[in-house]
Amino acid sequence: MPAGPLSDQRLAAAAAKLPTGPRIFQQLSAAIKNPDVSTPEIVGLVRTDPTLSAKILRIANSAVYARGEPLGTLDQAIDRIGFSQINQLVGGVVSSQLFTSGLPVYGISGDELWEHSLTAATALSHLADAAGEDPRNGYTLGLLRPIGRLLLQRLAIDQFCPPFSGRHATSALVEAWEVATLGATHAEAVERLFRMWEFAPTLLNPLRFHMSPGDDPERSRMTALLHLAGWISAELGKGLSIEREAWSVNDALLLQAGLAADVPQVVLERTRRSTERLQGLLKAA
Repeated sequence: MPAGPLSDQRLAAAAAKLPTGPRIFQQLSAAIKNPDVSTPEIVGLVRTDPTLSAKILRIANSAVYARGEPLGTLDQAIDRIGFSQINQLVGGVVSSQLFTSGLPVYGISGDELWEHSLTAATALSHLADAAGEDPRNGYTLGLLRPIGRLLLQRLAIDQFCPPFSGRHATSALVEAWEVATLGATHAEAVERLFRMWEFAPTLLNPLRFHMSPGDDPERSRMTALLHLAGWISAELGKGLSIEREAWSVNDALLLQAGLAADVPQVVLERTRRSTERLQGLLKAA
Protein backbone atom coordinates (compact mmCIF):
# COMPACT_ATOMS: atom_id res chain seq x y z
CA MET A 1 0.00 0.00 0.00
CA PRO A 2 1.48 3.43 -0.92
CA ALA A 3 2.53 5.59 1.99
CA GLY A 4 0.82 8.87 2.72
CA PRO A 5 2.92 12.00 3.31
CA LEU A 6 5.34 11.66 6.21
CA SER A 7 3.63 13.26 9.21
CA ASP A 8 5.41 15.35 11.83
CA GLN A 9 4.41 12.75 14.42
CA ARG A 10 6.07 9.87 12.53
CA LEU A 11 9.13 12.00 11.84
CA ALA A 12 9.45 12.98 15.52
CA ALA A 13 9.06 9.35 16.62
CA ALA A 14 11.87 8.26 14.28
CA ALA A 15 14.06 11.19 15.38
CA ALA A 16 13.57 10.27 19.04
CA LYS A 17 15.37 6.97 18.37
CA LEU A 18 18.52 8.74 17.13
CA PRO A 19 21.56 9.12 19.42
CA THR A 20 22.00 12.46 21.20
CA GLY A 21 25.32 13.16 19.46
CA PRO A 22 23.98 15.38 16.64
CA ARG A 23 22.36 17.74 19.13
CA ILE A 24 25.59 17.98 21.13
CA PHE A 25 27.51 18.69 17.92
CA GLN A 26 25.01 21.39 16.95
CA GLN A 27 25.34 23.07 20.35
CA LEU A 28 29.12 22.82 20.24
CA SER A 29 29.30 24.37 16.76
CA ALA A 30 27.07 27.24 17.87
CA ALA A 31 29.11 27.80 21.04
CA ILE A 32 32.44 27.91 19.19
CA LYS A 33 31.14 30.75 17.00
CA ASN A 34 31.08 32.93 20.14
CA PRO A 35 34.51 34.61 20.42
CA ASP A 36 34.08 34.77 24.21
CA VAL A 37 33.35 31.07 24.70
CA SER A 38 35.36 29.45 27.50
CA THR A 39 36.90 26.01 27.89
CA PRO A 40 34.48 25.09 30.74
CA GLU A 41 31.52 25.78 28.45
CA ILE A 42 32.93 23.47 25.76
CA VAL A 43 33.81 20.84 28.35
CA GLY A 44 30.27 20.97 29.71
CA LEU A 45 28.85 20.13 26.29
CA VAL A 46 31.30 17.34 25.47
CA ARG A 47 30.97 15.78 28.93
CA THR A 48 27.26 15.06 28.42
CA ASP A 49 28.31 12.07 26.27
CA PRO A 50 30.74 9.77 28.16
CA THR A 51 31.85 7.91 25.01
CA LEU A 52 32.58 11.18 23.25
CA SER A 53 34.54 12.47 26.27
CA ALA A 54 36.68 9.33 26.41
CA LYS A 55 37.52 9.51 22.72
CA ILE A 56 38.51 13.17 22.88
CA LEU A 57 40.81 12.41 25.82
CA ARG A 58 42.43 9.54 23.91
CA ILE A 59 42.94 11.74 20.83
CA ALA A 60 44.58 14.46 22.95
CA ASN A 61 47.01 11.84 24.29
CA SER A 62 47.73 10.38 20.84
CA ALA A 63 51.08 10.83 19.11
CA VAL A 64 49.72 13.73 17.03
CA TYR A 65 48.94 15.94 20.03
CA ALA A 66 50.96 14.43 22.89
CA ARG A 67 53.40 16.82 24.54
CA GLY A 68 54.97 15.94 27.89
CA GLU A 69 52.94 14.13 30.53
CA PRO A 70 49.71 12.33 29.56
CA LEU A 71 46.55 14.35 30.17
CA GLY A 72 43.94 13.13 32.63
CA THR A 73 41.12 15.65 32.30
CA LEU A 74 38.81 16.77 29.53
CA ASP A 75 39.65 20.42 30.22
CA GLN A 76 43.32 19.77 29.51
CA ALA A 77 42.48 17.71 26.42
CA ILE A 78 40.35 20.45 24.86
CA ASP A 79 42.93 23.13 25.64
CA ARG A 80 45.60 21.01 23.92
CA ILE A 81 43.54 20.24 20.82
CA GLY A 82 42.09 23.75 20.40
CA PHE A 83 38.54 24.89 19.69
CA SER A 84 38.74 24.79 15.89
CA GLN A 85 40.02 21.22 15.82
CA ILE A 86 37.69 20.04 18.59
CA ASN A 87 34.68 20.89 16.42
CA GLN A 88 35.95 18.65 13.60
CA LEU A 89 36.89 15.82 15.94
CA VAL A 90 33.61 15.88 17.84
CA GLY A 91 31.76 15.82 14.53
CA GLY A 92 33.79 12.84 13.38
CA VAL A 93 33.11 10.92 16.59
CA VAL A 94 29.41 11.79 16.47
CA SER A 95 29.10 10.58 12.87
CA SER A 96 30.91 7.33 13.67
CA GLN A 97 28.40 6.66 16.46
CA LEU A 98 25.42 7.79 14.42
CA PHE A 99 26.09 5.86 11.23
CA THR A 100 27.68 2.69 12.65
CA SER A 101 24.76 0.42 11.67
CA GLY A 102 24.64 1.72 8.10
CA LEU A 103 21.49 1.70 5.98
CA PRO A 104 20.48 -1.92 5.34
CA VAL A 105 17.34 -0.96 3.42
CA TYR A 106 19.62 0.84 0.91
CA GLY A 107 22.38 -1.78 1.03
CA ILE A 108 24.91 0.67 2.53
CA SER A 109 27.35 -0.37 5.25
CA GLY A 110 28.25 1.66 8.31
CA ASP A 111 31.81 2.20 7.10
CA GLU A 112 30.61 3.43 3.70
CA LEU A 113 28.19 5.85 5.32
CA TRP A 114 30.71 7.18 7.87
CA GLU A 115 33.49 7.68 5.33
CA HIS A 116 31.12 9.49 2.98
CA SER A 117 29.87 11.73 5.78
CA LEU A 118 33.36 12.67 6.90
CA THR A 119 34.62 13.29 3.36
CA ALA A 120 31.61 15.41 2.38
CA ALA A 121 31.89 17.43 5.61
CA THR A 122 35.57 18.12 5.05
CA ALA A 123 34.97 19.04 1.41
CA LEU A 124 32.13 21.39 2.26
CA SER A 125 34.13 23.14 4.97
CA HIS A 126 36.89 23.85 2.42
CA LEU A 127 34.39 24.88 -0.26
CA ALA A 128 32.57 27.19 2.13
CA ASP A 129 35.84 28.82 3.11
CA ALA A 130 36.73 29.37 -0.56
CA ALA A 131 33.30 30.89 -1.25
CA GLY A 132 33.31 33.23 1.77
CA GLU A 133 30.78 31.15 3.73
CA ASP A 134 31.14 29.80 7.28
CA PRO A 135 33.25 26.60 7.15
CA ARG A 136 31.64 25.36 10.39
CA ASN A 137 28.19 25.51 8.79
CA GLY A 138 29.63 23.63 5.84
CA TYR A 139 31.11 20.94 8.06
CA THR A 140 27.78 20.52 9.87
CA LEU A 141 25.77 20.23 6.65
CA GLY A 142 28.13 17.74 5.04
CA LEU A 143 28.41 15.63 8.16
CA LEU A 144 24.72 15.35 9.04
CA ARG A 145 23.12 15.29 5.56
CA PRO A 146 22.80 11.45 5.64
CA ILE A 147 20.55 11.67 8.72
CA GLY A 148 17.65 12.03 6.31
CA ARG A 149 18.19 8.50 5.07
CA LEU A 150 18.88 7.29 8.62
CA LEU A 151 15.43 8.55 9.59
CA LEU A 152 13.86 6.82 6.60
CA GLN A 153 15.73 3.65 7.55
CA ARG A 154 13.98 3.77 10.96
CA LEU A 155 10.62 4.11 9.24
CA ALA A 156 11.48 1.26 6.86
CA ILE A 157 12.17 -1.00 9.84
CA ASP A 158 8.77 -0.13 11.32
CA GLN A 159 7.18 -1.02 7.98
CA PHE A 160 9.14 -4.30 7.69
CA CYS A 161 10.82 -3.24 4.45
CA PRO A 162 13.41 -5.90 3.54
CA PRO A 163 17.12 -5.10 3.13
CA PHE A 164 18.06 -3.66 -0.26
CA SER A 165 14.45 -2.72 -1.06
CA GLY A 166 15.49 0.94 -1.30
CA ARG A 167 18.48 0.26 -3.55
CA HIS A 168 17.81 1.19 -7.17
CA ALA A 169 19.78 1.98 -10.31
CA THR A 170 19.61 5.78 -10.07
CA SER A 171 19.16 8.36 -7.32
CA ALA A 172 15.91 9.47 -8.96
CA LEU A 173 14.51 5.94 -8.66
CA VAL A 174 15.68 5.76 -5.03
CA GLU A 175 13.87 9.02 -4.24
CA ALA A 176 10.73 7.79 -6.01
CA TRP A 177 10.82 4.67 -3.82
CA GLU A 178 11.27 6.84 -0.69
CA VAL A 179 8.20 8.92 -1.48
CA ALA A 180 6.06 5.95 -2.49
CA THR A 181 7.06 3.77 0.45
CA LEU A 182 7.93 6.14 3.29
CA GLY A 183 6.20 9.40 2.40
CA ALA A 184 9.18 11.74 1.88
CA THR A 185 12.57 11.95 0.22
CA HIS A 186 15.70 11.87 2.35
CA ALA A 187 16.31 15.57 1.59
CA GLU A 188 12.84 16.53 2.83
CA ALA A 189 13.29 14.38 5.93
CA VAL A 190 16.60 15.94 6.99
CA GLU A 191 15.39 19.48 6.25
CA ARG A 192 12.36 18.90 8.48
CA LEU A 193 14.54 17.36 11.18
CA PHE A 194 16.88 20.37 11.18
CA ARG A 195 13.83 22.63 11.44
CA MET A 196 12.55 20.56 14.37
CA TRP A 197 15.94 20.80 16.07
CA GLU A 198 15.97 24.58 15.48
CA PHE A 199 19.09 24.67 13.36
CA ALA A 200 19.89 27.99 11.69
CA PRO A 201 17.26 28.80 9.01
CA THR A 202 20.03 29.40 6.47
CA LEU A 203 20.86 25.68 6.58
CA LEU A 204 17.38 24.47 5.66
CA ASN A 205 17.14 25.25 1.94
CA PRO A 206 20.57 23.75 1.17
CA LEU A 207 19.41 20.45 2.65
CA ARG A 208 16.10 20.37 0.78
CA PHE A 209 17.47 21.36 -2.64
CA HIS A 210 21.06 20.13 -2.68
CA MET A 211 20.31 17.30 -5.12
CA SER A 212 19.01 19.87 -7.65
CA PRO A 213 20.51 23.24 -6.61
CA GLY A 214 18.94 25.12 -9.49
CA ASP A 215 15.50 24.46 -7.97
CA ASP A 216 16.35 26.38 -4.80
CA PRO A 217 14.10 29.48 -4.95
CA GLU A 218 16.69 31.43 -2.93
CA ARG A 219 19.54 30.27 -5.18
CA SER A 220 21.53 29.77 -1.99
CA ARG A 221 25.29 29.56 -2.38
CA MET A 222 25.46 26.84 0.27
CA THR A 223 22.96 24.70 -1.68
CA ALA A 224 25.35 24.62 -4.64
CA LEU A 225 28.35 24.05 -2.37
CA LEU A 226 26.64 21.05 -0.73
CA HIS A 227 26.07 19.58 -4.20
CA LEU A 228 29.75 20.14 -5.02
CA ALA A 229 30.75 18.39 -1.78
CA GLY A 230 28.78 15.36 -2.95
CA TRP A 231 30.66 15.46 -6.26
CA ILE A 232 34.05 15.66 -4.49
CA SER A 233 33.13 12.78 -2.20
CA ALA A 234 32.18 10.66 -5.22
CA GLU A 235 35.35 11.63 -7.12
CA LEU A 236 37.42 10.50 -4.11
CA GLY A 237 35.67 7.13 -4.08
CA LYS A 238 33.66 7.97 -0.96
CA GLY A 239 30.27 8.63 -2.52
CA LEU A 240 27.21 6.58 -1.67
CA SER A 241 26.47 3.85 -4.18
CA ILE A 242 22.81 4.91 -4.45
CA GLU A 243 23.91 8.40 -5.52
CA ARG A 244 26.51 7.34 -8.08
CA GLU A 245 25.24 9.59 -10.93
CA ALA A 246 23.63 12.29 -8.78
CA TRP A 247 26.44 14.86 -8.83
CA SER A 248 27.77 17.08 -11.60
CA VAL A 249 29.75 20.29 -12.06
CA ASN A 250 28.69 22.87 -14.64
CA ASP A 251 28.87 26.62 -15.20
CA ALA A 252 25.46 27.29 -13.64
CA LEU A 253 26.41 25.41 -10.48
CA LEU A 254 29.75 27.22 -10.16
CA LEU A 255 28.00 30.57 -10.67
CA GLN A 256 25.50 29.77 -7.91
CA ALA A 257 28.36 28.60 -5.65
CA GLY A 258 30.38 31.74 -6.34
CA LEU A 259 33.49 29.76 -7.32
CA ALA A 260 35.97 29.88 -10.17
CA ALA A 261 36.18 26.82 -12.42
CA ASP A 262 39.47 25.58 -10.96
CA VAL A 263 38.38 25.64 -7.30
CA PRO A 264 36.57 22.27 -7.10
CA GLN A 265 39.70 20.36 -8.20
CA VAL A 266 41.88 22.31 -5.77
CA VAL A 267 39.45 21.60 -2.93
CA LEU A 268 39.30 17.94 -3.95
CA GLU A 269 43.03 17.57 -3.29
CA ARG A 270 42.80 19.48 -0.01
CA THR A 271 39.91 17.25 1.03
CA ARG A 272 41.89 14.10 0.24
CA ARG A 273 44.71 15.16 2.57
CA SER A 274 42.50 16.57 5.34
CA THR A 275 40.19 13.55 5.44
CA GLU A 276 43.06 11.08 5.60
CA ARG A 277 44.51 12.94 8.59
CA LEU A 278 41.14 13.21 10.35
CA GLN A 279 40.28 9.56 9.77
CA GLY A 280 43.68 8.56 11.11
CA LEU A 281 43.08 10.49 14.33
CA LEU A 282 39.59 9.10 14.82
CA LYS A 283 40.55 5.49 14.10
CA ALA A 284 43.51 5.72 16.51
CA ALA A 285 41.09 6.69 19.27
